[in-house]
Amino acid sequence: MKRPLLIFGIVVGGLLMLGPVVGMLGTFFGMMRAFQDLGSSGVHDPERLSADIGTVLYSTFAGFVAFPIGLLAAGICTIFLVLDYRKTPPPLPGHPVAPDGN
Repeated sequence: MKRPLLIFGIVVGGLLMLGPVVGMLGTFFGMMRAFQDLGSSGVHDPERLSADIGTVLYSTFAGFVAFPIGLLAAGICTIFLVLDYRKTPPPLPGHPVAPDGN
């Protein structure tokens, strides 16, 4: 495998591992909106409040689904990158580069 592709996989996996943080931010802002609706209209419209809370749960769920996917992607790409470096070490500075670009 190409090293830049493996490094890209590690970066994308790392970003996906931030999914719970983004999900919690979505939960925070969504609950703020739900409580603003509750404060402005009172408890007269419980369906609107429950719809807002349901929307908030989608962001939380998406964040927790993204984490294991990112963990697997980053872990697998890291393992393959280490194995690739063990197989063909990078060239030393000032030395010619191999014809395959590694």
